Amino acid sequence: MRCASQLELFDGCFLFFGDVRYDSRLLNLLRSLSQKYERLVLLQISEQPETFVFEHCEVRSQALNPRLRGALKFLRFYCTMLPAVRRIKAKFYCAEDVFSLPLAYWVAQQQCAPLYYDSRELFFALAQLSHKPLRQRIWAAIEAHCIRKAKVFTSGFRDSEALRQRYHIALPETIFNYPRYCAYSPNSSLRQQLGLPDEAIILLYQGVITDGRGIWKMLDMLAWLDSRFVAVFIGAGDKLGDLQQAIAARHYHRRAFAIGRVPYQELLPLTASADIGVALIEPLSESYQLALPNKLFEYVMAGVPVLTTDLPAMKEIVEQHKVGLAVPATADEKSLAEAVITLQSEIERYRHNCQQARKVLNWEAQEARLLDFFSP
Repeated sequence: MRCASQLELFDGCFLFFGDVRYDSRLLNLLRSLSQKYERLVLLQISEQPETFVFEHCEVRSQALNPRLRGALKFLRFYCTMLPAVRRIKAKFYCAEDVFSLPLAYWVAQQQCAPLYYDSRELFFALAQLSHKPLRQRIWAAIEAHCIRKAKVFTSGFRDSEALRQRYHIALPETIFNYPRYCAYSPNSSLRQQLGLPDEAIILLYQGVITDGRGIWKMLDMLAWLDSRFVAVFIGAGDKLGDLQQAIAARHYHRRAFAIGRVPYQELLPLTASADIGVALIEPLSESYQLALPNKLFEYVMAGVPVLTTDLPAMKEIVEQHKVGLAVPATADEKSLAEAVITLQSEIERYRHNCQQARKVLNWEAQEARLLDFFSP
């Protein structure tokens, strides 16, 4: 490492294989920790190299060619980030995913600083790698090596217990993926943006466009619903192009829309203009089986009833707060359509329940736990 006089001094350094502007969890973390720390820095990847300030955090974006794939993509990530992180001396380092964990682990060891690890999903059991066992074993081995030196936090109780059992570590802290509180009201944003009539009933999916998220089932069930029902997909991912092609092939140009991702600060007002939020996650891996995605809480915060699969963590939230329906993961498109019709027939009751639930399922309700967890 460089001598101390050549290093930039920060209270905390975050590393992220992504872009904070599209990540609600990291935005909330940085906003809350800005109450506690005067000078934070985030090293991330983005489409363009740029630097900007969010709250008390200086965000430094390194460009990464989006066409890179596999090992070459991660090699470029580490080669790009290493010179940047070597210029920083922080009181703590935080890896926001397993992909940035090796770098955060290394620099924390070099600087004799505490290491935090945000295990926002079970990275040792990624659904995307269910057919790539060698790659999955590599990431699991990296996590196993680094995690015992870290203060670990997750986004769900079940994830925390799974990590405790797998790695024989202290039970990680749970910091839920709740959004910040806002009393959103129904609006016409999506209808206006997409040129939809007032009577259109919008089924919304927001999140990564990839396999295992129920996007194909959502598209297929339109055949069992009348023309008032339309599907809107907000997000990016490796299957976005395939989804757009499928929409065109079915001539659904007035019934289905894949509009790409939007900055998180603009997302929830759009969410509030939908009628039903969809989270049909499929149990392709342990990570998905225990999933408690932020989209579920974002739908609730926006006052939008939800349709989810009956995976345990999601089902518990849906049934406890009566904010929607949890259907079997094996349900076919006809059964899903019937569940949508049931939700729509009692939409005002479910909306009211969402408005009550968001008073509990919000970021402010757990902020004190986060600030205490990041204490020296």
